[in-house]
Amino acid sequence: MYSGVESVKIIQWDKRSAKKCFDKFDVLCLRGQDVLSNAQQKIRTRDIDFNVERLPIDDPETYRAMRSGNLIGIPQSASPAMRQAHIRLQTMDLTDASLVQAGIRPGVGGAVKINELIARRRGKAFGYEHPLLEKVLKNTYGLIVFQEQVDQLLQEFGGYSCGEAENTREAIHKRRREEFVLTLKEGIIQRIMSNGFDRKVAEVVYDLVAGFQGYGFAQGHALAFAEISVRSVYCQQNYPSEYFAAILNAQPAGYYGPSTLANEARIRGVKVLPPCVNQSGMEFEVEDVKAASDPKIILPNAGIRTALRQISGVSEETLQKTYLGKPFGSIFDFAARVRPDRDELERLILCGAFDTLHPNRRALLWSIPSAVAYSASFFGMENALPLHTPEPQVVDNVVDFSPAEKSVYERRILGMDVEHHLLEYERERVSEKGGVTSAQASHLAPGTKAFVVGNPIRLRFPPTASGKRVVFFDLEDETGLLNVTCFDDTYQRDGHAIVCSPYVTVKGVAQDRDGHIAFLAHRVFQYHPTLSGKLNSEESLPIKVGDYLVG
Repeated sequence: MYSGVESVKIIQWDKRSAKKCFDKFDVLCLRGQDVLSNAQQKIRTRDIDFNVERLPIDDPETYRAMRSGNLIGIPQSASPAMRQAHIRLQTMDLTDASLVQAGIRPGVGGAVKINELIARRRGKAFGYEHPLLEKVLKNTYGLIVFQEQVDQLLQEFGGYSCGEAENTREAIHKRRREEFVLTLKEGIIQRIMSNGFDRKVAEVVYDLVAGFQGYGFAQGHALAFAEISVRSVYCQQNYPSEYFAAILNAQPAGYYGPSTLANEARIRGVKVLPPCVNQSGMEFEVEDVKAASDPKIILPNAGIRTALRQISGVSEETLQKTYLGKPFGSIFDFAARVRPDRDELERLILCGAFDTLHPNRRALLWSIPSAVAYSASFFGMENALPLHTPEPQVVDNVVDFSPAEKSVYERRILGMDVEHHLLEYERERVSEKGGVTSAQASHLAPGTKAFVVGNPIRLRFPPTASGKRVVFFDLEDETGLLNVTCFDDTYQRDGHAIVCSPYVTVKGVAQDRDGHIAFLAHRVFQYHPTLSGKLNSEESLPIKVGDYLVG
């Protein structure tokens, strides 16, 4: 239907049928693009000419960060498998980054093939049965990494047309559970042999084609993903506040959630500020902050102000009125003009949204009845003559919450920590017992035994050849993430602690895995935090447990 404005023609065929008659392009709606776009918008407030499309993709420091695995918060590259692959492959340029993007796919062969790719990249000897194999596979060290290499092999050796080769590859992928490729084996081999190649070469080509049965990337696809990652790393390294504000605005997206991203921002020196009824926007924004060493020194663009939308349990209408109605002079002024309900007012207080108006959150809670009554006194008076009604007084002589209690409420309401990660309140106790942080454990010498306390997140249960259970997870504390491995015997004995506990103590040993340190768990125990004693008996810590990585 034409409405008088510019329109877009949309074909009603499905993609598999359409491509037989038309040129088909995959236009990917990636959150990574949203992140870069939002980061660019924020950076332009101090550099009007900044353009992510003009960022260098050969910046040495960008690839140094990739090789070191500092990729938390980087779209398409943040998962442990991706970070480890960049470390092991020693990514030097965009082509290397695309190999990692395509290599961590089931079609390529998963861990087995990426391990072989890395070994060959490092100098492991390999050869080609025929010069044409080198022509197709030279840039991927004799292995099929990209989708089109399957097509190219069928075309070069079997004389397949472009359409025949693509249809064959797709059929192998779609019907892989039926082992459909086995029914094609003799046909492929005979076709190659009839093209003048001997059976040994034909079988090598078939094995390569048959081994690529799952999902994979085309090279252009992998390069596009890699380019997004490279540009994201550059922004994160050079404009951390703007970048982390942008990626927090793009949630839910990527491998890790807001809590881990905010923690990573703090680790990189970005100050995370609580929401504020007078300063917060609907999204995360960048702010100047005062230096901790000297409040007279202002650090430009060094902080992130938490978004109003990050506050859970408050309606969109109330948030919009807050955003449009500021500035507010007091909690009573806010209640009269915005008219939140009692529960919304309580959540705004507990997450720190009124701290700039009154620093004592418990006193503000005690003042809620007065604020609600004050607001009700203005009901129906919107069109009346302005009359001055004296504001009530905030209840005094009330001891405020402790910093730890404030942090717990912030985590519960915002889904992320603001100034302090909750593990910071356990650090003295853990250190006295000899425990190390995740950051320290990540730099231990291989073979060193230690114990670490943290929140187990992103639990992964990959299939194994033996059928035994192995679980990988990230152990998070205020210093970052530690990659932990639990083999079957440890999981069978201590798995309940990993799955059911907000915090665990992991006793184990550091292992060097091709240049990155992983932590092999020997025992895992539930850790009982001191914070629990500061809460009401009916409350629990707002820490996610059983954080499985689905799929």
